[in-house]
Amino acid sequence: MAAQPDIMKTFLLAYESVIETLRPSMKVAGLTEPQWRVLHELQARSPMIASELAANTFVRASSLSRILRDLEARDLINRAQQFEDLRKTLVSLTDYGRKTIAPIEADYADLVQRITDTVGSETVSACAAACAGIVAQIGAQPGDD
Repeated sequence: MAAQPDIMKTFLLAYESVIETLRPSMKVAGLTEPQWRVLHELQARSPMIASELAANTFVRASSLSRILRDLEARDLINRAQQFEDLRKTLVSLTDYGRKTIAPIEADYADLVQRITDTVGSETVSACAAACAGIVAQIGAQPGDD
């Protein structure tokens, strides 16, 4: 009988391989990996409600609060109360924030293209679908408290 792969190690290795490729660009921009994840999400969907941002970036709300304070102090994001519900905070990427993450986003796009060119778009899609199936089966999301 063949040995089962260590799924946790396999997923962590894949994740770390992607992040390791981007770390030099993040370092130049003075960003941590969770900070980049927040800015990357805002690049795609700005503005966002802070609670949705936490869910979409798998960053715990307590950590996100600190990250947002730091990013706002550096003029990378803006925060404002949502008009319809003052308990919710809208977060948006500033022009300076877009400029700051542009090199990291370019490196990320290049990496995605390299992976797709190497293994094919069908394999990338199948891998993403398989991972989504695992998450759905387990039922827990990173950052759940």
